[in-house]
Amino acid sequence: MGGWPIGYFLQTHRNYFAKAMLPDGISHKEKVTPSLRKAYTDPFPTVDSRKPTYIFPGKIRKAHAWLGKIESKLPILGDLPAQILWGNKNDPGFGPKDLEKWQGFLKMHETETLDDASHSVQEDRPDRVVAAIRRVLERTQGKV
Repeated sequence: MGGWPIGYFLQTHRNYFAKAMLPDGISHKEKVTPSLRKAYTDPFPTVDSRKPTYIFPGKIRKAHAWLGKIESKLPILGDLPAQILWGNKNDPGFGPKDLEKWQGFLKMHETETLDDASHSVQEDRPDRVVAAIRRVLERTQGKV
């Protein structure tokens, strides 16, 4: 994905990240409509505008120290109400151990696992995302 020269070409000249990778995070393939694809690809109309989609994967893979520093500070969020929505379907990047880690950081969490959602929970189950936002608002501000 981020390799040179093939990854660079695919990302910058074929808009691979927006055309293929983002839609691949959606479990409900029937939701990957031409309109949705357009929403993903339109922000990257030129080779230059796509360069960040090439750079990002490599930077994220090399950011272990920086991400570790951020992770070490996550316990300060432990006393805040949190809602975790977790897609269980076909997501090799974020498994049950990752969910347990987040639940450990966010002590005041309510968790909903979704067996019919993958990485892009907001695309697979927008109804559950809206319901989760409402629950957080109810817990923190009273009735919505």
